[in-house]
Amino acid sequence: VWVRCGGRCAICNRYLLDGGMTARTLRLGELAHIVGRRDNALSPRGESELDHRESADNLILVCADEHDEFDAPGALDVFTVNVLRELKYSHEDRIRHLTGLGEDRATTVLRMVGQVHGREVELSRQTAATAVVAAKRYPLFLESYSRHGIEIDLRHLPGESTRPGDTRWDAGERGRTYHRQATAVIDDVIEHQLKRGIARDNVRHLSVFGFARLPLLVYLGSRLDDTVPTEIFQRRRHDESWSWQDTAPIVDFATHLDHAAPHGPEEVVVLSVSGTVNPEEIPAELTGLRRFRISPSSVPSAPDILANRGSLERFTACVRSLLADLEAAPQTVRRLHVIPALPMSAAIALGRLHHLQVHPQFAIYERLDGRYWRTLDVGLGVDEREGGTPVRPVLRSMGGSGGPVVHARAAARRDVYRRLRRSDEDPGE
Repeated sequence: VWVRCGGRCAICNRYLLDGGMTARTLRLGELAHIVGRRDNALSPRGESELDHRESADNLILVCADEHDEFDAPGALDVFTVNVLRELKYSHEDRIRHLTGLGEDRATTVLRMVGQVHGREVELSRQTAATAVVAAKRYPLFLESYSRHGIEIDLRHLPGESTRPGDTRWDAGERGRTYHRQATAVIDDVIEHQLKRGIARDNVRHLSVFGFARLPLLVYLGSRLDDTVPTEIFQRRRHDESWSWQDTAPIVDFATHLDHAAPHGPEEVVVLSVSGTVNPEEIPAELTGLRRFRISPSSVPSAPDILANRGSLERFTACVRSLLADLEAAPQTVRRLHVIPALPMSAAIALGRLHHLQVHPQFAIYERLDGRYWRTLDVGLGVDEREGGTPVRPVLRSMGGSGGPVVHARAAARRDVYRRLRRSDEDPGE
């Protein structure tokens, strides 16, 4: 029974072989009877015709507190034989499933959590683990990461909530100030935890959970190493879960040319996915630029539109196709103004698509105080983001810096994106 339960309580999942105060290996669990030990009314749930009461099928591994509670006379109508059997079998099946997964199904969990205009959500280690297990992987919480995986906690940063009465700076400047602090925290965790884990071959697959303001999620995606297979998870509003819903419909997306101005060094893309960005909301300084819009093909924009992971893949393919078209444009696009109404997983995916030597700079806008402000640029070196001398960008996951190799790889990436775009348009290719 101990082996079947993985040394964990079948009710609360507590690990029962570690002493919390002594840090020693101790057996703290109890093997409780489902049908009582004796066939009489004094034995909890004992009045039964079951013969083999000491068999493994009639014993459940639990904490002492749970054992005392479900054997108490006042709880017998709640913890019936059928209820305890269901708890036992469900827990044992889960342990058997997890221990049957090969090493290639392990994934390192990265969680980024912050406030979004004063609101935050619960994104605990257990919440992430539940979603990862549902995706048929097992979460790897490395000891070197304090058993919490990789966590980027932005909740302690000052200045996230915009206060209408604060007139010292406009909403855009407050947003830019907050994002400068937040990107420094992101950079620190990526450099000192994620990259070290990758270098030591401890991170072979990454599961990413993010709840923060959209520009920061795009930035996070741009910092993730593109050599590590990565799955991004989406929080669903209606039930607050992070598990993908495989039975939900897969949504297609399309790109529309909303304003056919001539190609130029700066262009605009509006991402109306979780909501609709109306034309009158476009900042005045952008209205004369060539403008694209990506939106769902056959359903309205909605907050929970990416319930199925296949929908996120379709969105990613649509953005990739647009970026390939911009690469093929007669005039080089150096800056792409991005006005997003996006689910958070799509914001991370957008950042992952960006490559410094291939794509234009992303100027990310967000809605503050009733209008869109440019608050964060993706595609600049650290010194340039902080107002210093622009630095030569280097492709993520590349060794060395600059030179013909960079341009050769950039050209190769452009060819790959064009082939991917053609294969999206013609599945038989």
